[in-house]
Amino acid sequence: MKKSILIFAIVLIALSLTAFNIINGKDSKSEKTEATKNKELALNTNAVYEAPIGPILKTDSIKTKPEVFEDFIYDVGPRFAPMKKSDLEKATSLDAFFTWEELRAISKIKFVEIIVIENERQTQKREISYTKDFTEAQLKLLQSFDYTSHFNLRIEYLEKNSVGQLEHKFNSPHITIVPEKQAVYMDGKDALKKYLKESSSEVRKDVDPEKLQAAKLHFIITKLGTIENVKLDRTSNYPLVDKTMIDLIKNLSGKWKPAENEKGEKMDQEMVVSFGLMGC
Repeated sequence: MKKSILIFAIVLIALSLTAFNIINGKDSKSEKTEATKNKELALNTNAVYEAPIGPILKTDSIKTKPEVFEDFIYDVGPRFAPMKKSDLEKATSLDAFFTWEELRAISKIKFVEIIVIENERQTQKREISYTKDFTEAQLKLLQSFDYTSHFNLRIEYLEKNSVGQLEHKFNSPHITIVPEKQAVYMDGKDALKKYLKESSSEVRKDVDPEKLQAAKLHFIITKLGTIENVKLDRTSNYPLVDKTMIDLIKNLSGKWKPAENEKGEKMDQEMVVSFGLMGC
């Protein structure tokens, strides 16, 4: 009996040693194969390096090259939303400024105020009403506006939301009175924006978009189609950009078709190039 147990123990030990050698041999072979692959990868200069997954430390040491951002010129036209003088003369209520669907959504009007804007600022020249129909004072103020006048129409009202509850709402369109036929750049608005953007790209290479202030370049298209009175409303915080934009407008080679009033008579019109970061 003791002899049988001894033989069984010897056989078990032999099997264990055999299994250990097999596993160890495979691991050694895998390590040698992996080492060979790593050596070949190191020697292969065309191999693509795959960055390890995980956070990159010391990100403050990584510097990116400033980009010449694309959305530099974002509008060319009147200062605010255009409204023909002939349409303004017919306006007697909010119907002239809002769609039927917009007015239908209003449950109750709190007030409607017309405010004159001069030199980019709201003035105390204003008249108020409490219905959608304009008062005599408001109509008189509207009738006093000429071409290139600017005003703000402020309306506060209550509107039902999706669950039937009344919510306080506010709307404040800014409007510029324009001729019946506005001045037109003969090569097209898109061509003008492209020209201004591309011609100013060199001076914008070192511009930080976060420091660039929105600015507006005002100028007059005369009844002869020429450009006059070019002026900047404020600095963009980059004097070289300001000077470049002024020079580009003054020396614009394309032609303009002048504006016309209701009688078909040619007339001057103020135009605005808005550039920098989008803003009012």
